[in-house]
Amino acid sequence: MSICKLFVWFIIYSFMGWIYESLYCTIRKHRWENRGFLHGPIVPIYGVGALLASIVFSMLPVGNLQEASNLQIFAISFFGSIILEYSTSWALEKLFHAYWWDYSNCFCNIHGRVCLFASTGFGLAGILVVRVIYPFVNNATVGIPPVLMELLALIFMFLFGMDMALTVSALTNFAKNFARIETEINQQIAAAYDKIDSGVSTAIENVIEKSEQLQEGNFVRKELAEEKIAKLREQLTSERLESLFASTSRSQRHTMQGIQGFRRSEQANEMRLRMKAMIAERRKKH
Repeated sequence: MSICKLFVWFIIYSFMGWIYESLYCTIRKHRWENRGFLHGPIVPIYGVGALLASIVFSMLPVGNLQEASNLQIFAISFFGSIILEYSTSWALEKLFHAYWWDYSNCFCNIHGRVCLFASTGFGLAGILVVRVIYPFVNNATVGIPPVLMELLALIFMFLFGMDMALTVSALTNFAKNFARIETEINQQIAAAYDKIDSGVSTAIENVIEKSEQLQEGNFVRKELAEEKIAKLREQLTSERLESLFASTSRSQRHTMQGIQGFRRSEQANEMRLRMKAMIAERRKKH
């Protein structure tokens, strides 16, 4: 079995995974959802999982795997999907401080990366791949001449590489921009806090004088200062997100729409949600 043929299968499986993922999310959310880590119509994790299942149960001369029962296929696919999904989620988070799926609210999950329901689905999908999808893909590609197969693999590799480069670049830029925005806002808030606190002190002198307890005066001072700080933070965040949105390309906006959240901080997650809302609003207008 040539590497080129395996790569073509990987692309086919990834495309099938994209169709399933997009349709499932579209039906669930009642609006079109273009799912996937990359810009193109592929979801690599499905391609990797289906390709491994095809190799393990159909090509490797190990034990009696080629005559495995549906229960054996389910069990191996179930535990294999846990390893694959968890390691993929962990690696993406370490590289980009972001995650593309989150099972934190699902029953029997591990750190939000895997859960019982999803792993059961992948176990059943393993049976479908081995019994139906692999034979179909194999029969559909068995008659392709080696030269044409190599050409297809090269074309897919080129497109896949370009897509990966665009996605990684967009993710890296967003991570840096959000970190920069957080730093700038926190610095300006810190610089403005003393001035705001001083101004509030003058404004509430009469309240403090009339107060019977100094603690009550300090509470009023704190409440008014925090209100002004919150307004300032909202203004600064809106201004910087508008500036960031204006500088992003269509491909970068697609990448942002696919990210489910940032593990790094709550402020980054808040900016992500607001950025996604801005993107959706602009799309409706156009």
